[in-house]
Amino acid sequence: MSELFPDRIETERLVLEHESAADADLFERYRHLSTDAVDPAAFEYIPVSPHEHPQDTAEMLSHRHERWADGVGATYVVRPKAGEDGAGLPAGEAELLADWEARSAYFAFGLRKRFWGRGYSGERADALVSLAFDRLDLAAVTVTHLVENENSRHAVEKYVERFGGRREGTIRNQITLDDEPVDTVRYSISRGEYEASDPDREHTFHDGDD
Repeated sequence: MSELFPDRIETERLVLEHESAADADLFERYRHLSTDAVDPAAFEYIPVSPHEHPQDTAEMLSHRHERWADGVGATYVVRPKAGEDGAGLPAGEAELLADWEARSAYFAFGLRKRFWGRGYSGERADALVSLAFDRLDLAAVTVTHLVENENSRHAVEKYVERFGGRREGTIRNQITLDDEPVDTVRYSISRGEYEASDPDREHTFHDGDD
């Protein structure tokens, strides 16, 4: 268990769960990330590739466990609750990367295409924004999306505006995608903007066996 990050976060419709090294089901994760299983559209705008073999998944999980143990990153598997279509299935992931010196956090989200259009992105963003400010006492959060990714733009703008944040602008050649440099759009929310927005905090953090 990390003393910094909650092991589980519950929102109205979602459960975000950290998979420890002991709990992670390597082959379940591989089944949902393998080249044969994924819809290419889900990877069109993110700088990762489908997994070609289970070793890719094992390396990914190992890297995430190290970041968790070092207190610099938390990755959660997102699963819909009972009553939702696809309840219990891995719908996607939510990631928070902390820069403690800068007192800021960066968010990364991924969602399987089957679960698009339900508002899950904003719901998990609400929980991670609260995690960054209410629990980790950070001063700012940031998120980016590729310039061409209209679906992400709509989702990000909606929750950034809700928390009083802002669009900072386009960052040229920030990442590579298919070995080519691409531009991203960056947004940020400050602690003051978050507190002034009077957030609902409709989620629960659970540690260990809570």
